[in-house]
Amino acid sequence: MKKLILCKRLFTAETDAVLEDMAILLEDNLIAGVFPAREAGGRGEYDEVIDLSDSFVMPGLFDCHTHVAVNGGFDELGDDIRYSRLPATYALRGITYAEADLMAGFTSIRDVGCCPEWADVAIRDAIDRGAYPGPRMMVAGLTLNAAGGHGDNGFLPPYSALGKDNVRAIICGPDQARQAARMNFKYGASCLKFMATFGVLSNSDDPGPQELTYDEMRAIVEVADFRGGYTCTHAHGLNGIKCAVRAGVTSIEHGTFIDEEAAEMMVERGTFLVPTLVVDPRMFRHMKPGEIKPNVIAKAKRCTEVHAKNIGMAYRKGVKVAFGTDVCAPYLYHGTQAEEFVYMVNEAGMKPAHALHSATRIASELLRWDNKLGTITPGKLADIIAVPGDPLEDISVMQHVTFVMKDGKVYKNQAEEEMK
Repeated sequence: MKKLILCKRLFTAETDAVLEDMAILLEDNLIAGVFPAREAGGRGEYDEVIDLSDSFVMPGLFDCHTHVAVNGGFDELGDDIRYSRLPATYALRGITYAEADLMAGFTSIRDVGCCPEWADVAIRDAIDRGAYPGPRMMVAGLTLNAAGGHGDNGFLPPYSALGKDNVRAIICGPDQARQAARMNFKYGASCLKFMATFGVLSNSDDPGPQELTYDEMRAIVEVADFRGGYTCTHAHGLNGIKCAVRAGVTSIEHGTFIDEEAAEMMVERGTFLVPTLVVDPRMFRHMKPGEIKPNVIAKAKRCTEVHAKNIGMAYRKGVKVAFGTDVCAPYLYHGTQAEEFVYMVNEAGMKPAHALHSATRIASELLRWDNKLGTITPGKLADIIAVPGDPLEDISVMQHVTFVMKDGKVYKNQAEEEMK
């Protein structure tokens, strides 16, 4: 089936350039050509013509840091609720949250934990089978945490197929790290996530100190290497960031207290950085008295004071920044996470085109899907979105996606819907 998309402005993400009055030719689910609209011929030559001549057209977006089975409301974030839910509950809710992400333009996401008993695997597989609409997913299964660390505090229910000696993927030592990593792959994970440092939302720790040892991190990375996968790590504090980079981690998540030396290490090794800048500002903007514990507020304020500045420094040093949001954090709901673009540009100082690259081409490189996604290039899958206005002039328009195509299928076309 041949389709033609007419574009007033086209950002292919191959370069920073915006092309005017272009056409995209699709054959089934693939991009077959990109050329000036004047060369498209008559509409009768195509099975379908999609007119986006009033929109800014670009590749489908990636969110490289999601928690698809949890949303940002306190009915889902409370520890007592978490402990009482079955994995099936997470899977059923996650299907609806995944669809919200898709409708916001995120045609690909990476889930980095918070799903008990590999519910993220079930969600991914259901979407891949076509049973439900949603983005294509890369999933990490259970996060790998130190005993007493971030993740060993109600972030996962108190049961796990890893067995009674390794509940909730809690590890002590390299051997347990290898076991947990191998079991994650066995049950369907396509990447691994571990906690290099403690966290903000966990109650009894501080985000600065390192959580896992080098040997534990290295054991996890080696298992991922053996299985052809890769690793990402929750890392706020500087020592944990540097240790994870030395251990060979693929991406640093958050990177709050990164310094110039750590950024240079990441550039040298090709390590990606996924900032999640929107989390704390969103929480401070919406929280009500008594909803957030005082120690969590204090930690978040300390992080907010330096996070965007440090990410901006890393970006200017040449660290590869990939878009990710930590959607599911307090008040950060699925389908609303494009606000991250605003913080990347206005607070961290990224060029708007580079922020778009972070959610397209660079993100596809991080997920190792750049052979089929990330740019509007002939031969790649037809993941295409559109927004009104010009995000290179006003990045906030990324929060108002009007057209979504994934794998050649249209899931949202606001212009057509308004005409009905």
